[in-house]
Amino acid sequence: MKSQLITAVSAGVFVVALVLTLTAADDVRRRSPLEGTWQWDFTMPDGGKVSPRVKFKTKDDELTGVSRFRPGSEAPLTNIALKGDRVSFDVVREYEGEKVVTHYSGRLNGDTIKGKITAKSNGEEQSYDWVAARANGVDGAWTVTVDFGTDRPFESRLTLKQEGEKLSGKLRGFRSDSDIHHGRLKDGKISFEVERPGFGGGEKSTNRYHGKVSGDTMTGKVEMNRFGGEGRQTNDWDAVRAD
Repeated sequence: MKSQLITAVSAGVFVVALVLTLTAADDVRRRSPLEGTWQWDFTMPDGGKVSPRVKFKTKDDELTGVSRFRPGSEAPLTNIALKGDRVSFDVVREYEGEKVVTHYSGRLNGDTIKGKITAKSNGEEQSYDWVAARANGVDGAWTVTVDFGTDRPFESRLTLKQEGEKLSGKLRGFRSDSDIHHGRLKDGKISFEVERPGFGGGEKSTNRYHGKVSGDTMTGKVEMNRFGGEGRQTNDWDAVRAD
């Protein structure tokens, strides 16, 4: 009887594990190779340079996306298609009362898309070369939120530059931007320190951030001096890509 019970329990565990494995595998199969953030450089007619981005994600088994030409200019992607290694999509924006359709097409090769951008405006068509790269690592701007246990978490901006495992950059504070020190990213784990001036001319203190990076998000803990008191406190923090 005991052996039969052990056998039944073992069989049940095996079935659960099998279901979880198949579910995970199915999720992997449904994940599009386009998922994530892609960026490229573009030179404007006046010589100015911008770094547009597109972000793809799968929702309800359907590939969706958002384009951002400049901060605050987000627009949804339409007519997204991925056939083999061929990628195409459209972005519709309104400029001076007229709808401008921009068509992107290219060949996907690993972490690069290379092709053409075709824009139609005022009955005219212009074409540009297009080389987009997957935004790996943590390069760029992030919106950071620190939870102090109040109704209004503190929000700031973190700008990072990655060179191998080393990170440099700046974090916006209450009164000014501060350089980050001892920045490191390895195996999806991020850590850095920020030195803050003391209140009322007091001694400087060091805030220590550590956490995990998952795609376009970060979550972790920050150790800092208590406000208006002695000792240290630990708070939750998270971040999302800002551009």
